[in-house]
Amino acid sequence: MSNIGYYMRTSHYLQNIGTQIDKIEDGWKVYEDKGVSGRIPFLERPSGKRLIEDIANGKINQVIVLRIDRLGRDLEDILKTIKTIHSYNVPITSQNEGITTLIDGKESVMSNLLINILSSISEFQYHQTREKTLAGIERAKLDGKYKGRKIGSTESVETFLSKPKVQKIMTLLNEDIGIRKISRIVECSPNYIYKVKNAMTTNLSA
Repeated sequence: MSNIGYYMRTSHYLQNIGTQIDKIEDGWKVYEDKGVSGRIPFLERPSGKRLIEDIANGKINQVIVLRIDRLGRDLEDILKTIKTIHSYNVPITSQNEGITTLIDGKESVMSNLLINILSSISEFQYHQTREKTLAGIERAKLDGKYKGRKIGSTESVETFLSKPKVQKIMTLLNEDIGIRKISRIVECSPNYIYKVKNAMTTNLSA
């Protein structure tokens, strides 16, 4: 009997997960991590950790993902996750790429090649997008079109706390998640999180 575990992940809590949900079939056990960055190690994600535990306990004997990048954005961690799952002789199937990592209990050379290529491209695109964003900001500054908050300008605590990103940080803080972990999940600096904490305190005492 095939016990299939279907893993889903969205990097932002507002991101549409519909394309991943549409692929679910009857009988599959779903593992979903919402608002979790692909840069977070797989075993540090709530559902990711639960999936590995169920595999270790023999509850899951096949893992399916929509795309390899749902496992992560960091090449080293993706490969580590795949090796961990393979250590239990459990294959991983990526629907969009049309590959299965184990065939009759043996790793496919072509699958390993594709996984390395796809993972490298995923990581490359992440850094490329980040560089383009930073370059765009610098260009906007030079052109005098930068829309960022000017030095010396003020913003009310209420306005700051109403921002979606800040709301996400507040939720994680209320769940007693550590600063460093929140920094990785939301992809912001620890200083920004401390700013949110101070704003929360100010708002409560107002």
